[in-house]
Amino acid sequence: MLDQVEKILTAYGVNIVSAARSNLTKLDNAGGPLADSLLSLVTEEADGSYLVTFLAEDYATFYDKGVQGAGPDRMPAGSKNRFNKAPLSPYHFGTGSSRGTTTLKGAIDKWVVRKGLDNTRNDLGQFIPRKSLVFLISRSIYLTGLRASLFFTTPFDFYTRQLEDDLQEALQRDIELIFGQSDQRNEFSINIS
Repeated sequence: MLDQVEKILTAYGVNIVSAARSNLTKLDNAGGPLADSLLSLVTEEADGSYLVTFLAEDYATFYDKGVQGAGPDRMPAGSKNRFNKAPLSPYHFGTGSSRGTTTLKGAIDKWVVRKGLDNTRNDLGQFIPRKSLVFLISRSIYLTGLRASLFFTTPFDFYTRQLEDDLQEALQRDIELIFGQSDQRNEFSINIS
């Protein structure tokens, strides 16, 4: 019923998804399953209100907000990464509350293969077996955490700040269209939630 409002909300979702994908490209995560999974949907509820829903892979929130490490002090002596990369994140490794279907090592193994890192050499020039590389990366991530990328939060906050003004203008246009097409203006009631 409120065509202009729906157009603004659709553009809002599309802009956020587009900017989030652009951020993933800048983070060297372009074309991955996360970028491909981003989607926004606008639905009109039974009470006349609108709902904007964002869909993504299960781990999108962790990548966006970061994850606290289980114990950066347990990293080997001399390691450069002996600090928590996301100390303010609401998520942290070691709780056992993950509901994901993939283990950390399994996901890292797929990532190593996709990035072509299986021919990596150590400081002495020796090849590191993929299994060892996956272990080292997984241990580092588990103990020190994942830095917050804010790939989604940044565009979401930006476009949400603009949304109120855009919605007011769209609602005004919708009201003008509704009342401009009716001879009996008292018949219409608009409920906006």
